[in-house]
Amino acid sequence: MNHHNFMSAIDQSISEGVRRGILHLTQEGNLATDNLIQINGSELVNFTSCSYLGLEHDERLKSAAIAAVEKYGVQFSESRAYVSIDLYRELEQLMSEIFEAPTIVAPTTTLAHLSAIPVILDPEDAVIADQQLHNSVLSGINVFKANWPIHFEVLRHNRLDVLKERIEALQKTYKRVWYFADGVYSMFGDRCPANEIFNLLDSFPVFHTYIDDAHSMSILGKNGKGYILSNHTIHERMIVASSMAKAFATGGGILVFPNKEIARRVRACGAPFNSSGPLQPATLGAAVASAKIHLTDEIYVLQTELANRIKYANSLFKATSLPLISNFDSGIFFVGTSRAELAYSIMEKMIKRGFLLNIGVFPAVSKNHSGIRFTMTTLQSYDQIERMIKTLNEVFFETLGEHQYSVDQIYSAFKVVARLEDRATGEFISEYSAGKE
Repeated sequence: MNHHNFMSAIDQSISEGVRRGILHLTQEGNLATDNLIQINGSELVNFTSCSYLGLEHDERLKSAAIAAVEKYGVQFSESRAYVSIDLYRELEQLMSEIFEAPTIVAPTTTLAHLSAIPVILDPEDAVIADQQLHNSVLSGINVFKANWPIHFEVLRHNRLDVLKERIEALQKTYKRVWYFADGVYSMFGDRCPANEIFNLLDSFPVFHTYIDDAHSMSILGKNGKGYILSNHTIHERMIVASSMAKAFATGGGILVFPNKEIARRVRACGAPFNSSGPLQPATLGAAVASAKIHLTDEIYVLQTELANRIKYANSLFKATSLPLISNFDSGIFFVGTSRAELAYSIMEKMIKRGFLLNIGVFPAVSKNHSGIRFTMTTLQSYDQIERMIKTLNEVFFETLGEHQYSVDQIYSAFKVVARLEDRATGEFISEYSAGKE
């Protein structure tokens, strides 16, 4: 597919969602803590937020943001290459406590990738990217590729057996072999095999990893440091990127390094650190307040509240025949439809029934892997979760009947492996999410 056709396909996919009133929506009025959102004059129960712990409504974060504005103004318009307000230093010290490793804060996670990746890579390296790698990470790799020739290949999703084979082959030619992956993947909610990655790091001195763990920040691990480091300290050949714009509930990105020298080099050489604007004082103030919460036992109470909602949702799904396409143990759920038209129709009906969910269509997923994506947060009541899943089950199978499409056809598109006795309980796994496509 050439560039023109590719852009046209994206335009057609997104524009269809806009035309049908399910994309490019605008929230109207105030947002409260009861998980209701106003769209086009209708009150909808929100299942689209990535602020999994509901901290955006915490009075301590709001008060800290207001105090920072009062002290510094709404903006401190200087590049960090010259001057930073002292909240930056405080925040990075707190982040280093959370991650138990040197950290740098960036204006966004995307700018963190664009800062770090062109600095850490070398033309003598080989780069392997997971098939489901977040596009923002790929953008950082592409910046390097645009300026320097480098070996680049894509790995089938989570195929660590194939990754081992590629490391063994590539180490004969290249100085380092990098693997770029997500900790929790943003569309399907499945996880990378962390233990296997650490085993490969221990087995191959040429092997390095860069993990974007944005979607598990706060909700998993000691002090909320995320999934990839929940059972491990950062490896000497690993860099982790994360986000403060999701469950951390403020804004900004984080880079976690194995030592201070790599952190210093990225801070000195990363172009966005030298040329882009800083985080606003309000965001920095709120982030300091959030970090302090993360360093108390309160974070584990919030993690448990979210985990209980996820478990409750899973128990309800087991009573349906909805095809969940993920490991469904994160805050992200994905019900496959295969065809985009089915996803559009289901979303239209869900909005009419009072629930706001996401669609997953091209280019976020490949064309035959469309579906309905939604998230769990601590702001959702158990009653809201129960009503949404009951409604989705009704709407889903009503729509499949209208389009004369079957769940088995969806299973086939996602290459789902399911024993017959497991279908009644929902205990099945997609080869797509397991990396065996």
